[in-house]
Amino acid sequence: MAALKMLLLHRAFPSSQQLIPPHQNLRLQKHHQLRADASPALLVFRAGLTDPGNYLSSWQGEDCCQWKGVRCSNRTGHVVELRLNSLVHIFALRSNNFNAAPIPQAIGGLKNLRYLYLSGSNFSGQVPPQIGNLSKLLYLDMTNIGHGLHIVRSSDLAWLSRLTMLQYLDLSTVNLGKAIDWLHVVNKLPSLVTLNLAQCGLQNSIPPPVHANLTSLEHLDLYGNEFIFSSVGAKNLLWDLPSLLDLDMGRCGLQGSIPEQLGNLTSIMSLYLYENNLSGSLPVLLGHLSNLTILQLDNNRLSGELPLGIGALTKLTELNLGHNNLHGTITESHFGALVNLRDLYLNDNSLAIVFRHNWVPPFKLSTASLKSCKLGPKFPEWLRSQNSIYILDISNTRISAPIPQWFWITFSQTQHLVLSRNQISGMLSPTMFRKMEAETMDFGDNLLVGSMPKLPRKLKSLDLSKNNLSGSLPSDFGAPSLTMLALFKNSISGRIPYYFCHLEKLSFMDLSGNQLNGEFPNCEKRSSSIFMLNLNTNNLSGEFPTFLSKCQDLIFLDLSYNQFSGMLPPWIGDKLPSLALLSLRSNLFFSHIPQQLATMKGLQFLDLACNNMLGPIPQSLANLTAMVVAPQDDNKLSDIGLARALMKMISLVVTKGEQLEFTSGIMSMVNLDLSCNILTGPIPEEIGKLAALKNLNLSRNHLNRTIPDSIGDIHSLESLDLSHNEFGGEIPPNLSNLLSLSHLNLSHNNLTGRIPSGNQLQTLDDQASIYIGNPGLCGPPLSKNCSQTGLPPASPEGNEDGDGTVFFFLAMGSGYVMGLWTIFCLFLFKKNWRIICFLFSDRLYDWVYVQVALGWTIFIRENIEADHEIRITLN
Repeated sequence: MAALKMLLLHRAFPSSQQLIPPHQNLRLQKHHQLRADASPALLVFRAGLTDPGNYLSSWQGEDCCQWKGVRCSNRTGHVVELRLNSLVHIFALRSNNFNAAPIPQAIGGLKNLRYLYLSGSNFSGQVPPQIGNLSKLLYLDMTNIGHGLHIVRSSDLAWLSRLTMLQYLDLSTVNLGKAIDWLHVVNKLPSLVTLNLAQCGLQNSIPPPVHANLTSLEHLDLYGNEFIFSSVGAKNLLWDLPSLLDLDMGRCGLQGSIPEQLGNLTSIMSLYLYENNLSGSLPVLLGHLSNLTILQLDNNRLSGELPLGIGALTKLTELNLGHNNLHGTITESHFGALVNLRDLYLNDNSLAIVFRHNWVPPFKLSTASLKSCKLGPKFPEWLRSQNSIYILDISNTRISAPIPQWFWITFSQTQHLVLSRNQISGMLSPTMFRKMEAETMDFGDNLLVGSMPKLPRKLKSLDLSKNNLSGSLPSDFGAPSLTMLALFKNSISGRIPYYFCHLEKLSFMDLSGNQLNGEFPNCEKRSSSIFMLNLNTNNLSGEFPTFLSKCQDLIFLDLSYNQFSGMLPPWIGDKLPSLALLSLRSNLFFSHIPQQLATMKGLQFLDLACNNMLGPIPQSLANLTAMVVAPQDDNKLSDIGLARALMKMISLVVTKGEQLEFTSGIMSMVNLDLSCNILTGPIPEEIGKLAALKNLNLSRNHLNRTIPDSIGDIHSLESLDLSHNEFGGEIPPNLSNLLSLSHLNLSHNNLTGRIPSGNQLQTLDDQASIYIGNPGLCGPPLSKNCSQTGLPPASPEGNEDGDGTVFFFLAMGSGYVMGLWTIFCLFLFKKNWRIICFLFSDRLYDWVYVQVALGWTIFIRENIEADHEIRITLN
């Protein structure tokens, strides 16, 4: 049960059982009467609660001062507090909640209640208007009163206007979406000091009050309501609160420029207007808010230059202007007086920070987020004095120089270092690099050379991707707590060291685009926590890594463009239940497609192309749930932590006839690619159930029979490639219903009949090439006229021709039998003839076998090389 505190502040009587002097007997009788008056209200309140643990069983009898959680004054004996959070150590076993029970209406009977705490108690339903009867209430806290799907709401806040003595009001997360008069009601509470209505679904109050009566208000939090609220239209109330110290209107849908009336908030200390649609330049009046300590205006559309008036905010500790459209140059004139500045966010603007070479800032930063500002080409000297920085982000700042020696010393204690997307050159100093205390280091997308040094011991996340690193990986990484390792697109060679097996916390590893070779280390004795593994485009060999059978949480696996061989293990479906992406493209796997793949309900991306997969396409693939229903925002690949990792990871996808590089876009990709294998038989009719497929590629196999009509039911299909197979029959007319289709290839088959037209098929590029290599097709866009391809009509003499054909085949069959018996008799009596014939047959068989095996190997190699040559890289 969640903490539920009620402080009943009355004038009361002693509750102790000590001897009372005779002259106090009258007062004692009055005390017992007051206790008896309070008991019924508390009992009615208890009756309205769900108490499965019977934790309030002591609430019996008339003397409520003996009840558990009830405290009476030692001096007066009256009830002063009802505190149920003293049972939190017991209720923690019940998730600290009231099991979504409604708030009891009897709570309105506690007339003298001053403090009411209902936060985090898992109630549901309407807020009882009887709370408005608590006319002496000073403090009302309902924050997070509902859990999950259990929502507490109030459609009418009229009851609130009766609480005229209220000083503290917190209704955050209570649903007030229908209470359109909220601003008028709140404006009738002149004693309010703190008002928190964050994430209440508030709507515009129409018309808004003209004058503000909230003259005592010091703390106002309206975060996350996202109503469309013109900043200028709100000036008559929200910008006219002279006592206000803290204002949070982040993510409130504010539009327009920052109003001049903001200057009226002369006492303001914390101003949060982040994640809105504010535009225009920063007003000069900001420099008049001399008490301001925190200013957050990030994630807006503010433009123009940074006013020099910012330098007058000498009490400022945090300045956040990130993710805007600010431009111009920042000099020491802006920051020279900001002696208290600790957190500076100027990231993702077009600002140039130009300080004098010998200028020493008067502040000591804890956070410096300067991403995408112009600092280079050299490392800025002013950072040399900032040895207290916890987070440093100078990515994409046009630095094109080696890392200076002072950098390693100044930032040796920094926990998060981000220097990516620059042109930093040179080698990482093995000695200094090893001594760093950082947990996160991102040096990706630079010009670093040399081999990867041994890592700092406390390091958890390392990104050295897109550099020019070479040599082999260290046999001992030196960072046992490593969780993320990104080394893709370098020139690292050699084997993956066995030390990988000791990284028990590793969850993300991308070594793709290197020159690694050999087999993956055998980590059979270790259960892995890894959920993303990308090894594509290396020279790795051996069988499918067996340690993966212990990776129950694996979501992303890309082994494409290597030389892995052998059969796909049958445990792949049972042991990898969480897999959402599996790419084994361009390897040497020789196997049937495992039926167990169909048990992977979250698998939305399957690429087995360019291997030696044989046999039919399993009908069970229609059970891949993630290919049946389009991926939602909560699919496995869109998990927040995974999505951030995918922003860096690169996967190669062949779609629409091209090979593309995907990063975070892979989250919404639904792909089935079985091309360039030895698959035979028909396409299962059940494939039409995969309605969420965007890319279906079955080209370059030996698939036959007809194209199933059910493919026309895959309405999400954007790319369909069935070329270079043995399909016959007509093209299904309902392919024209695929309105999302932008690429189609049916070339080099045995298709016949008229080419369907209409809808999307008429908009495709280079239409003639779609059908090339099908001599039986006719009609636009081909030049072949369908009237020229019809079969000639049957002749009247058809029956006579039929009788002649029958006699011909009977005679031919008899001759064949007689000839076969003649040869058999000769072999039976002529031993020499038998020996010569059998020797000739053996040699012919050997010659044919060698030619077929050699030709097939050359064919596979040429196709793999051709795949590599047609890569198209999208940055």
